[in-house]
Amino acid sequence: MKKIFLLKICFTLLLTIFSSVYANEFMENIEEVRKNKDNVTFILSDTLNEYISKNPSWNSSDKSSLSYIASRCGILNKVISKRLKNNAAAQDIYNLSLIDAVLFSSASSDIYKTRCINYDCIKEKRKIAQEREKKWTLIYEEEAEKNIDIYGKMISEDINSDFSTCMNKVKPILK
Repeated sequence: MKKIFLLKICFTLLLTIFSSVYANEFMENIEEVRKNKDNVTFILSDTLNEYISKNPSWNSSDKSSLSYIASRCGILNKVISKRLKNNAAAQDIYNLSLIDAVLFSSASSDIYKTRCINYDCIKEKRKIAQEREKKWTLIYEEEAEKNIDIYGKMISEDINSDFSTCMNKVKPILK
């Protein structure tokens, strides 16, 4: 019995070490790509509208797509709220974005949890979601910077398109 317990502990430690190594390697690779490609890689590849048009069953039978879309909406709102946190004139928008970030992220999490039949599946989906959050946070932050530099406001172009999609198409489904 003690041997099984010790094996479980060793397995858990190995799993933790390898997942940490993988996450560090992932972030190093992202940084290397950013340096080598002069940030061109992090242009918004598909707006949510484009993704939706490629996945027409996103709001009915395709729960994976709905989880992905809700996740991106949560990430976008988190980036918006983070940028407006210390802006006294934008506290109403900050608060709404923060609430929406929680709503979208929770919905995405609930969707993948209901699709999993065991804890290992939930851990795997959570890991995928965390990697997606890192990737899309970088993309949305860079897009926001670009919009501020070019248009003088954060919510413009592709961010505006994604934000509108989140509020007008996705949020009503999640409520």
